Amino acid sequence: MSKEKKQWLFKAEEIFEDIPDDPKNVNMNIPPEISEAAGFQPGDTLKILWGDQGTIIIEKVVEEKE
Repeated sequence: MSKEKKQWLFKAEEIFEDIPDDPKNVNMNIPPEISEAAGFQPGDTLKILWGDQGTIIIEKVVEEKE
C-alpha cells in the first residue's frame, strides 16, 4: 500500500459490537473495504492507535528481517 492516507467514515455501531457475558470489552470489526485496501490478511499483526476527534488509525506491523 502506498503511503497515501485514506479515510473512511463509519458509525461506531458499524465497527464495535458487544461481547456476550463480557460487559467490559467489545469486538472491533474491520470492514472488508478497509482490510482489502490496506492489504490486511487474517493472522496479520495490527497496531491500533486512537487519534484525536474519534479517529482510529490501523497499521499493519511489518517485521523486519535481520
